[in-house]
Parts: sequence; structure tokens; C-alpha cells
Amino acid sequence: YKVQSIVFEKDMIDFQEALDWVISHGDKVKKIDETDTQFRFRQLDPNYLKRRGYTEFRTKRLNDVVSLILAYRQ
Repeated sequence: YKVQSIVFEKDMIDFQEALDWVISHGDKVKKIDETDTQFRFRQLDPNYLKRRGYTEFRTKRLNDVVSLILAYRQ
């Protein structure tokens, strides 16, 4: 599997704390998507993953604040 995005719940963490978390864990800060409820730090473009056979995406919750979007090959 590959980590496609790291997702933070906005009601539990502010942007700077989320950014610090991503940097401190050695992850990428290239593309950040913000929704009404989440900060999403894209690690790999989903289209890039799909072209390489990663067609199934699942969410893995690490805790109440952080989740990972994982891409799997079928």
C-alpha cells in the first residue's frame, strides 16, 4: 500500500499543529486540501496511483485527530 493523504480533523487541531505534525514525521507538504472539517496533506496524487494499479482507497484512523488515506493494488 501507499499513503495517499494524511487527514486532520479541524475541530481537534489547528492548521499550524497539523503542519508541524506532518513535518515532524518526515512527510510531504506539497499539496494541502482544506474542507469545512478537514486539512488533507496530499502525499501522492490519486491519478498517479491509479495509473500504477492502486485502485482501492481506504481510510485508516490513527486516533481522533489523524487518519491516513491508503491506496492498495487489487
